[in-house]
Amino acid sequence: MNEYQLKKLIKHGESKMLEFKLRVTKPDRFAKTLTSIANTKGGILLVGVNDQQEIIGIDPFEEKYAVEQVLKHHVSPYLTIEFLTIETNEGIVLLLEIPNSPLKPHKALSKEGKWISYIRYNDKSVVMSSKSIKLAANEQPNTTSKLKRRFTKQETSLLEFLAENEKITLKQFCKLVNFSERRARRNLHELTVIGLLQEHSIEKDIFYSLG
Repeated sequence: MNEYQLKKLIKHGESKMLEFKLRVTKPDRFAKTLTSIANTKGGILLVGVNDQQEIIGIDPFEEKYAVEQVLKHHVSPYLTIEFLTIETNEGIVLLLEIPNSPLKPHKALSKEGKWISYIRYNDKSVVMSSKSIKLAANEQPNTTSKLKRRFTKQETSLLEFLAENEKITLKQFCKLVNFSERRARRNLHELTVIGLLQEHSIEKDIFYSLG
């Protein structure tokens, strides 16, 4: 990746697969970001870029060493990533290419000493639900099932809703398609298993987004 490609990437802003970090200053937070991306679909983390999408520049050797220490002491199981240094007029950026890891779910060591699994929700790292952890541990969702599946009218309504909205709860889905909670929960589970949806749990609130 050259300077032009890097700046074009930065212009897109942070997302499910792209994160900016100024420095590797807080190992627990950095581990949280690394593992959440690896537990989702993989992506890129740029060190030396601030939240305003400005290249600040870093010492690539110092930051790479800091990242390696995070991987060694704050991530389990060990996560293998690729490093790339990119020189720009504003300074050097360290690009971390994070895979869609086959060893997921990875855990990050929190400041309190707890090992926690995270996943990406838009441009944020959130705690994985117990269902997401089990699905990740049982290998990747079956992409073939996703492609071959014939969606019902209710499932099509759900996908159209999520195309315009970030998330949906169980109760919202029930109301949207006039399903009982039991039937709606089963349907959402099926779509989560094949990887079409992701289940999230934030402060005891459970909701679903596109996978």
